[in-house]
Amino acid sequence: LEAGPLAGLQNNNNLRGERAVSGFDVAHRLIVSYSYDLPIGKGKKLLGNVSGVSDRLVSGWGVNGISTFQGGFPLTFSTAANITDSFGGGSRPNYVGGCNVNTSGASQARISKWFNTSCFTAPPAATFGNLGRTLTAVRTAGIANYDFSVFKNTPITERIGLSFRTEFFNIFNRVQF
Repeated sequence: LEAGPLAGLQNNNNLRGERAVSGFDVAHRLIVSYSYDLPIGKGKKLLGNVSGVSDRLVSGWGVNGISTFQGGFPLTFSTAANITDSFGGGSRPNYVGGCNVNTSGASQARISKWFNTSCFTAPPAATFGNLGRTLTAVRTAGIANYDFSVFKNTPITERIGLSFRTEFFNIFNRVQF
């Protein structure tokens, strides 16, 4: 079992009904990291003949970043009240067979109705719902996150250098629900 909104068992006498993917299951995840020293300054492709103060200003620049792309987590559902009076977890709703849970459209347009709510009903009192612990047909929104940094390394002497760095986390300010 796992921690989360439905950490307990719904029905201690039906452990088969508890089989489900983890609440933190992610089907797809890609992380790309990169670092690039810009070809500008003394001995480089651009402005390779620069020297003195100009060399200190234009040489040593670089960029790096990390881009993360990930699918969403499966949703977990429960009823507003534990209608089974069972020990441990709460009760879950019934899934209406054959009903399409997914809704169409962009994530931003579906934020107030992420899934088809008519596909779920409250089970009768003192009965267990037929929905599993997690629902993989509907998942939370995924992640597309970009972290970026610009840096400059300037040698002062042979052993001493100065480093400037600025970092931007979630540079495009994308909301992550």
